[in-house]
Amino acid sequence: MKKFLAIILSAMMLFAVLSSALAEETVSFLWDNFDDRDPNAKPELGPNGVNIWWDNWANLRAKNEEGAIKIDYRPKEYDPEDYDSEDDYFAHAADWMGNWGEAVNMWALEGISWCRYLTIRIKGAEGGEENKLIMDWHPEDSKFYAARFSDLVLKDGSHPVITTDWQDLVIDLEASGFPGMTNAFHIRAFAKNVIWLDEISFSDPIAPIDATSSETILAGMTVEETGKPGDLPIRDYLAALE
Repeated sequence: MKKFLAIILSAMMLFAVLSSALAEETVSFLWDNFDDRDPNAKPELGPNGVNIWWDNWANLRAKNEEGAIKIDYRPKEYDPEDYDSEDDYFAHAADWMGNWGEAVNMWALEGISWCRYLTIRIKGAEGGEENKLIMDWHPEDSKFYAARFSDLVLKDGSHPVITTDWQDLVIDLEASGFPGMTNAFHIRAFAKNVIWLDEISFSDPIAPIDATSSETILAGMTVEETGKPGDLPIRDYLAALE
């Protein structure tokens, strides 16, 4: 009888450990899932229950399709009347690129933490859109991180390849050069393309964020800044598409 009870107790302890581990693995912080989202009418609160301060839908066409956002990026062509030179055009990349972006008060979420991964549910109209997109963050509007989508690093060590089928891109943030959380997030396009975005979320918490002030938040960002989109070699990216 004692042996039987010991077996049962051991099984219960193992179950508790596995349940705890599973719970830790499934902790995530939703950024947006675009349910019922009208690109022309910014909601005060996002699906995660916190404020969406602003959103950008520039140099593109967008609409909601069955709970996902279809984004038809249409970057502006170079016009010498708009810029002093071609170099000036590239320096102002954020102005002429197609730009979807949001500022979400992630710091207000309960238990908000720095996370290891960012998951983006995405598909493209033709496939290969990763070569035309840039992920761009500017947390607290004072630190700047940007990288071409094809240069991001996924959880398994590979690089993103967008297809015509829905898939979850699980991005290793530190390996990709990004801090583990942000309150401003963009996906920009330097060449025409069409994508659909569904759910975007952070997962695998690493450490709690001290969100008592912008100073404590910024102090927790130990990843070195990579710069703004205009600091990237966009001229080379465009040349590679030809």
